[in-house]
Amino acid sequence: MADHVDDVHRLLSAMTDQPVHMLGCSFGAAIGLRLAVEHPGRLATLIAHEPVVPSLLPTAAERVRHVRELKELQDLYRERGLADAVVKIAEVLGIDPAAQDTEPGLTPFPLDDRRRAGFDFFIRNDFTAIVRDTLDIAALRDTPVRVVPAFGRTTPRHVFDYRCARELAALLGVEAREFPGGHNGNTTHPRAYAARVRELLPG
Repeated sequence: MADHVDDVHRLLSAMTDQPVHMLGCSFGAAIGLRLAVEHPGRLATLIAHEPVVPSLLPTAAERVRHVRELKELQDLYRERGLADAVVKIAEVLGIDPAAQDTEPGLTPFPLDDRRRAGFDFFIRNDFTAIVRDTLDIAALRDTPVRVVPAFGRTTPRHVFDYRCARELAALLGVEAREFPGGHNGNTTHPRAYAARVRELLPG
């Protein structure tokens, strides 16, 4: 996680000397929260959509359960491959691929070799980064960055990612904002999702 945060910090520093508005989805939201703590001057706003951050959960039992879930998904991927792992990942995140509401006219996004390689790195490495993350919750509470916790309209209310968004809102004393679609609303409802992002940014 430290490598990802450092990469984002260096990229933003190379592009501008001004604080930026950042949208972080899922694992990207976890990176954004660390950035808000460690390099708050880089961010003006962070929209954190369903952050996968077990340490946000209020009880040790919940945190342990979801860490175990991530480790089991890695094991499933190593033993049975991507197809079975993706099905289980979708289930954990509250996504039903067979019954997703989508915007009309979406461009197909095939699972090609490049995406398979991305999934391979993500499951093997970034799941471990999530499990080992050491986000400073107390420091997050005091960040000067405007953090906007967000969740998908169709994300089931019992799943891990939705609970993290709600707990983040409670930690910061702000309102959690609803977005179109579910955990992957940015890909199922890209136009409506982009419009919602613009609504929540100043100016």
